[in-house]
Amino acid sequence: MLYPTFTLASVFVSVSPLASRFRSTTRVERWSLVNAVALLPTVVGAVWLHTLGPVLIVGTAMLGGLVGIERGRWTPTGAFGVANGVTALRVGLLGLLPPAASLGPWPLVALSLFLLGLDGLDGWLARRYRLSSEFGAFFDKETDSLFLLLLCGFAAFQGVLPFWILGVGLLRYGFVVTLFLLPIPRKTEPSSSVARYVYVGMVGALLTSFLPYPTLSHPLVAVATAALLVSFGRSLWAVAAPQWALRES
Repeated sequence: MLYPTFTLASVFVSVSPLASRFRSTTRVERWSLVNAVALLPTVVGAVWLHTLGPVLIVGTAMLGGLVGIERGRWTPTGAFGVANGVTALRVGLLGLLPPAASLGPWPLVALSLFLLGLDGLDGWLARRYRLSSEFGAFFDKETDSLFLLLLCGFAAFQGVLPFWILGVGLLRYGFVVTLFLLPIPRKTEPSSSVARYVYVGMVGALLTSFLPYPTLSHPLVAVATAALLVSFGRSLWAVAAPQWALRES
């Protein structure tokens, strides 16, 4: 019987393309990978400790790191900008989610709806004042992702939804890792208004799960989860398909 042999050279050959792809990306894209790799095991630790504290600490620290490494490239003018200021306010308000959740479902729902409103505001401000940038796009969507992950964690830890809901909160981070593993140069999904609507629907469905209406909330969560899976699948196809077509032509 023949057994596969592993040498340092074979390991280097397998790792080298990954390292090359990592170096060829932008600084923000590399940060998104580090952020995903940091949060995935943090969630495992949070489940073991049965607290979302580590997720909140690591997630907000990583977002703070993004602000630091992109200093001077926050907006086309280099200033931080009012749109990013609203996103930073959202990051700060995420720290109020645990105490709000401890007070009952309505404070959590009210704060979450306020955060959703601010989410719409920062995008409008960026477009209105022409402040859109790569940093702003990542700062916004990664704040969204952390917010969704925390809501999934609350739903799981409070027992209003099964623990598989944590997988929904981790979809974004798994998506980022997948993009880096694929042999394609682009590591950022295109902007999509449909994806935005699906995200809002997912948050809304999660919020209904904290209310005493399981016959309503459980089907909503199931439908929203399916829509989110399809949305990530479409985003992955939108990034990968053109590259594969070019390689085959």
